[in-house]
Amino acid sequence: MVTWTFTSLIVVGLLLMLVMLAAQWRQLGRGQRPGSDHRPPVSVLKPLKGVDADLEKNLESFFVLEYPEYEIVFGVADRQDPALQVARRVAARHPEVTARFAVGGPEVGFNPKVNNLANILRQASHEILLVSDSNVEAHPLTLGAMVSRLENDNVGLVTSFIRGTGGIGLGGALESLQLNTFVMGGVAAVGGWLGQVCAVGKSMLFRRSDLDRIGGFAELGRYLAEDQVCGELIYGLGREVLVCPRPVDNVLGRVSVGEFVGRHLRWARIRRHFSLPGYTAELLTNPIPIAIAFFAIEPGRFSAALAACALIVSLGAALASERLLGVRRQIFHYPFLVILRSLLVAAVWPVPFVSDTVEWRGREFHIGPRTLLRPEAPCLGDELADLSPDEAAA
Repeated sequence: MVTWTFTSLIVVGLLLMLVMLAAQWRQLGRGQRPGSDHRPPVSVLKPLKGVDADLEKNLESFFVLEYPEYEIVFGVADRQDPALQVARRVAARHPEVTARFAVGGPEVGFNPKVNNLANILRQASHEILLVSDSNVEAHPLTLGAMVSRLENDNVGLVTSFIRGTGGIGLGGALESLQLNTFVMGGVAAVGGWLGQVCAVGKSMLFRRSDLDRIGGFAELGRYLAEDQVCGELIYGLGREVLVCPRPVDNVLGRVSVGEFVGRHLRWARIRRHFSLPGYTAELLTNPIPIAIAFFAIEPGRFSAALAACALIVSLGAALASERLLGVRRQIFHYPFLVILRSLLVAAVWPVPFVSDTVEWRGREFHIGPRTLLRPEAPCLGDELADLSPDEAAA
């Protein structure tokens, strides 16, 4: 019975891994949609917080987009934030692109990124909005590829695949591997084959009118996973949520192993609060720890062979996933990184079942349904969580 159970779990896990790889290959192979000659103006909303790795290069990539008319609106919560000076310096080199700067402003919720976006939006001019994080580097054709998918009135939101690049140190290597395999494969499978909403906040394009209909940033500011909530609410309007096959780069910089584990744990809590069955099933997509446990319980030739098979398929899938994305790393790095990533992910997996608390900007929050944020200790302004979007924005 033990042998049959472990064998079944490992085989299912390997099949799921191959399904995710196939979904990724299918989505990336779709290429850029030609679209029509109609290219409406776009407001790019850029929330900033501190100087990320390669920030100047990342911001510069948005000033050289091959798109006829767009503006970039930067926002910081604090005038002393050094990222503001970097953004002003880059903008000064590109007077041909309209750039504006929003500094400070009222808070609409507990999510600091959304508070920043709400203040940025006040200076945005156009109906079409692109929310793009500061650590994202874009290809010149990125905006055109995304807009071409929003031309259909049935489409309400277009998000992007995220490619992890520029990771420094062991944590950076683990982070990029996680983004380029499990995260991208999961987005491709869930959004492309299962037809479920999967929105990634690092790059999202939508209409201002649809944002208003779902309650604006005041509604999204109540949640930790504002991106997924935004996608689900727009889908609830009767519009599709699509993933653009042209990836944008998530430039990682130096990441410690502890930071990698912390980020993965935060995202794990998010997924667990959106879909308990889906998150529970994630254990099956990580067959290496299951194979190791099988060998520890029943050591022998069969369990050793099954563990070797799990390792070989996992290594091949990781290598293929990154090669599909154009990511190159030394092949001999993969065994250590794949095994370590698998073990760390397995160690983190049970935590969201027993803990729903996250620490954010020096405060602790409980995560409720759909990642609704509720402070652990009340303070001035905590009543925002219980207000309607209109009351919170007032």
